[in-house]
Amino acid sequence: MDFISSILQDLLSILFSFTGDLGVAIVVVTLMVKLIIMPLSMKQKFSMRKQQDMAEKMNKIKEKYKNNPKELEKQIESHAVESMKSMAGLFTLLLQMPIVFALYKTFSSMPQDFASSIVPWVNNLSMSDNLFIIPCIYALTMLAPNLINRIPYFKNSSQVELNKYMVIMTIVMSFMFTAKTPVAIGLYFITSGVYTLIEDICFRIYFKSKNKLALE
Repeated sequence: MDFISSILQDLLSILFSFTGDLGVAIVVVTLMVKLIIMPLSMKQKFSMRKQQDMAEKMNKIKEKYKNNPKELEKQIESHAVESMKSMAGLFTLLLQMPIVFALYKTFSSMPQDFASSIVPWVNNLSMSDNLFIIPCIYALTMLAPNLINRIPYFKNSSQVELNKYMVIMTIVMSFMFTAKTPVAIGLYFITSGVYTLIEDICFRIYFKSKNKLALE
């Protein structure tokens, strides 16, 4: 963890020397890290997609063989191995955690007297946003991936419908999480959230195109 944090601190210092803006340097570092771990992230998305497909397939099997317990058990067993293989990819998420914690440590230990043109209303990136603009932006960023599922083209039939309770909880938790957090950390979370949103949109477009070609 300290090794990764040391590398990120050096990278942040180099980028700051080029940009002259610590906020810009934080955004660039975040994007670089997200691009580096993109293969793990995409593997996780493919695994989650397989799990969704498996869930739909199992529901159809249960409905088809609901009056034939022996055949139902046989079908469930035959799909169990495939399901476990697809779940293995979900563990790649754990490999990203050391990098996330190292980034948090890096931004938390940065100089105490730097501002940024990205957030002109804040005089010190190590302080929280008293105007709560950063928390509001982050809350919207966290909500966006769920909202795009309401767009017909991106809609995923196996995804749980977004309800008012989920919307409120997402907004409240995201806002509270960054309300007293240093703005530097908020910039990281917002940049990471926007990148994840774009990655998710690209992933959905890829699957839509793939399914369209398969039908043709």
